[in-house]
Amino acid sequence: MSGFPKIKPFGEHAVLLEWQNEISHSVHSEVINFQHHINKAFKNQIVETVPAYCSLAVYLKKKTGRDTFITTLNSGIVKPESVQNKKRIIHIPVCYDLEFGVDLPEMTQQLKMPVDEIIKRHTAGEYPVYFLGFLPGFPYLGGLDPALAVKRKQTPKTLVQAGSVGIADNQTGVYTMDSPGGWNIIGRSPLHFFDVTKNPPNRVQAGDWIRFFPISTAEFQEIEASDKKGDYVIKIQTTDV
Repeated sequence: MSGFPKIKPFGEHAVLLEWQNEISHSVHSEVINFQHHINKAFKNQIVETVPAYCSLAVYLKKKTGRDTFITTLNSGIVKPESVQNKKRIIHIPVCYDLEFGVDLPEMTQQLKMPVDEIIKRHTAGEYPVYFLGFLPGFPYLGGLDPALAVKRKQTPKTLVQAGSVGIADNQTGVYTMDSPGGWNIIGRSPLHFFDVTKNPPNRVQAGDWIRFFPISTAEFQEIEASDKKGDYVIKIQTTDV
């Protein structure tokens, strides 16, 4: 346990909870536990909560007094142990064929590792979703095998297609929409990760876990068509941490 967070004003109508400055699952679990409790206990006083690696922003309704809210939190009413933390694992299909994994050949040179081994290692991990950012719904994931770490590209691509799965330094993530980007692209998922017409619009949330599994090009096309029609059902496991 990293202890009770520091709580301070974050603008006129928000507060910021800060834990020790480190990227770790234990600290982030406390962030998510606080988020769940605050969303439940103060649902009539807040607009939204936004977690990050080791902090939680709480945006308040105008009728909620910021300083009074801080006093209430500091009274100890919220404790990370008050929420049982469940591990929600979302299984994401990815096609690693070179048509989609356009940077795999270059990565084999940098890592001195064959493509099959890169795919094996990438699909072996379970990745905690620390927060969403950069693009709407873009999941920043922890847990990458250190052997797969490669530097961000010096010259970003002008277009990385939605669903592309990339690696940059010690992180992996999924582009949720077409965008410029400098991550090394190793594959693409046929799923749509962000849709403003859905509630919530994000397919994954901070606190979730992701596990990737490999599919063929033919399976990619089948799943993509099914997902566009709303028929594809993502496999989700829920276990105790």
